[in-house]
Amino acid sequence: MRRLLAPLIVLALILGGLWLGGESLMAQQLRRIAAGQPAAELGAVQELREPGRIGVRASALGMQTDLGRVELPQAELWLSPLRPTELRLALPPGATLDPGSGPVALGLGDAAARLRVQPLNGLAMASAGIEAGPLTVEGAALATRLHADAVQRDLDADAPEAAAAAYDLELDLDDLEPGLFATLPLPGRLSLAATGRVWLDALPRPATLDPDRAPLPVGLRLDDAELRLGTVQARILGRIEADAQGHAQGRLVLYTRDAEALLQAAATAGLIPTRVVTLAGTMLKNISDLPLPEDAGQDFPPPAEGELRLPLSFAEGRTSLGPMVLGPAPAFPGR
Repeated sequence: MRRLLAPLIVLALILGGLWLGGESLMAQQLRRIAAGQPAAELGAVQELREPGRIGVRASALGMQTDLGRVELPQAELWLSPLRPTELRLALPPGATLDPGSGPVALGLGDAAARLRVQPLNGLAMASAGIEAGPLTVEGAALATRLHADAVQRDLDADAPEAAAAAYDLELDLDDLEPGLFATLPLPGRLSLAATGRVWLDALPRPATLDPDRAPLPVGLRLDDAELRLGTVQARILGRIEADAQGHAQGRLVLYTRDAEALLQAAATAGLIPTRVVTLAGTMLKNISDLPLPEDAGQDFPPPAEGELRLPLSFAEGRTSLGPMVLGPAPAFPGR
């Protein structure tokens, strides 16, 4: 019994030392990273000292983002000894956003995030995810649920030339109320369920935390996206990339039974000219019946009965609906 007890005591001491030392090191690294980020503020940092979790609790966090200044009363960053490469972040139920016109109270529900890193590759991001909901703004319902996942994949032959990393995406957004942050009279709440892939110009890792070095998207492929805006529904497939001038190039194909209402919503949001809404049903049907060029790696099936297939093309700085030029191509997201 004594021979068995001795190594168990030694093992317990080693694990205890790793636990205590790991939390202290994590607290030091968090303070160091925050000190090197002019856009970030960090108050007190305490070790969790909880069985089964190695981590820290930070209070009075502040971050300047593109949307404005975000403040969190506290957050917990931790990992499990059984999964030492996966960091977990638990957010508080409430936060404050100041877009420049005054603070706004945000409700985050059960918000949590995770990040799996690659220790032998400069702590590059292998996967990440976020879950939150219900979301509120000043007590008013903003969205029922937000779920997003990203998993790293190898670059293949169809990756954009500037791509240095690829991630498969899965996104679910339920019952978003656009009127809480936009003055557009859109026809109801928005829900989106999408799968696809995004290509970045750099691999996300701690060295890219600096905003000037943050990875930017250079391509996006939608394998399946189901969009609902009030009673309007559409399915979206396609792929867009950034051209040399930073404009979108590629094709998005919309499948819908609510074409006129969808075009009206897009025109209201300023995405297409209002004159497109006046297109007669016959003209939309003719556009839907046009054959589409074969795109490598992506198939655009014919529309179902009662459905229209509307191709939005982006090329040479212009946006077109079928053969009709609508106007300039939008800037590619992130550019």
